[in-house]
Parts: sequence; structure tokens; C-alpha cells
Amino acid sequence: MPSPIILPAPLSWSSLAPGQLLVDPLNPTHNSTSGAPSHALNEPLIQSDYEDLLTHDDQGRLISSLIGKPSPDSPNLISLHADQVHYNSLKSPASAFDVLRRSPSTQSYFRQVAPQTQTLYYVTGVQKLKNPTFRKPSTIDTSRTVIPSSDSADIKLPTYERRDSILDMSESSNDAVLGVELRKVRCMLGSPTSPHSIEDIDYAWTYHKVDGDEDLQLAVGLGKALEPAEFRALARIVADEDFSDDGSYESGSEDEGSAGFLC
Repeated sequence: MPSPIILPAPLSWSSLAPGQLLVDPLNPTHNSTSGAPSHALNEPLIQSDYEDLLTHDDQGRLISSLIGKPSPDSPNLISLHADQVHYNSLKSPASAFDVLRRSPSTQSYFRQVAPQTQTLYYVTGVQKLKNPTFRKPSTIDTSRTVIPSSDSADIKLPTYERRDSILDMSESSNDAVLGVELRKVRCMLGSPTSPHSIEDIDYAWTYHKVDGDEDLQLAVGLGKALEPAEFRALARIVADEDFSDDGSYESGSEDEGSAGFLC
């Protein structure tokens, strides 16, 4: 089972889908597109009786999964149990994105958002939970089995402010999205002769004419996967694992290079 980025707080089951373009991955209904068609998706990976141990910050926001990692000596741990975990993903993110960015409706979306933001996020994988429960663990045995505290009630995790009723969790369902995989996307609307910047080096670019205006060009680039530390920076979460051994912050930013190429 893949290990996606853990969301700071669970979202509703239908809030994220592979193939979506997002302006804000913490608020998926804000100026986002719909998901990819079913033929572009892998068969879902499903695991029953799922258990995990998660770290959280002092505000209760989730940080990361500890599957396959040593357990830290920290009070900020939450044990997770779910009836099932589902992982949905794109068969070929690059191929699906090439089809997407050539769509007239998607190009219209890019032209709409480009003046406000040049950075978008492309959903390539989503981890979902069926009937999850979160509890404070009392002990962890040597086999990495989480033993929930017998006298602790289920924890109600914090959720982000909902700006759209579609994200409201229904009272009859506790199913949720816990993790996501994202790739960075850049879109720019400008002159065909405008130079790229250093930050554009690691993106695969295509260029599209804008109907009715020969002086404008839409440039769309698909970048690398968003790193967990970069995602936590978006949520303004600082975790110990984001610091190197010498105490410096690891932002997950890409190596700089020389651009020197034009649209």
C-alpha cells in the first residue's frame, strides 16, 4: 500500500479524487476541477482491518504515519483503526495530465486562475478510510502493534473550515480521506517571448495559443511530486522531521539551475 501525504485533518470521502486540479489542497472545493474518468484510474487497492500510528502537533493536526518507522518518545501520537483503507490512483499521471491540459475547458480554467496564482496542484492518488476511529494509544509492543487505552474515548479530530456544504461529513457516515499524493503544476499567461524563471526548470511544459489574441500564450507545466515538508509548510505546520541534523529547516524545495530558455 503506498504511503501518501497525511492531511492535517481528515476530509469527507468525496472531497478529493485523482485527476483533480486544486488551487488550495487544504480546501478542495475552492476553484478546483473534477476528477479523471474511470478508464484513467488503476483498480483501487483495498486493505481490510487497517491499523496505523500517526503523529500530530500540539494543536491536534496530523503530521505523518509511522508505518515502517521507529516510534518516537512523544505524547503526540494517535492510533488509527479503520474497517478498510482504499487507495485510488491514476494509471499514468503524466499521460492523463497531457490529455487534461489540451482540453478546451481545462485551458479556460488555466486562463481564469493564472492571474491569481501560478502554482496549482494535481491529484495523482487518494487514500480513503472506511469507518475510521482515532484513539490515544496507551502502549506499543515490540511487534509494533498499537494497544489503545481501554479507558480512552474515540478522539474527535479537528477539521478545516468548510466553505462548501459538499465537504460536510454526514451524521450517518464517518468515512474520510486521510492522505493524498500531489504533483505541482504551473500555468502562465503572457507573451510568447516571455522567458522562464529558474523555478520553471523541473517542469514539463506545453504552450497553447489563446484564441483571438496573437500576443498571448498559455504555458502549462507539470512538475515533481509535492514533498510532505512542502505540504506541511502550506498548512503552516512545523514538524521535527522537517529539520536536518544540524537544525536547519528542510523545505523540500527543488535544486536551482540555470534557465536560459524561452516560451
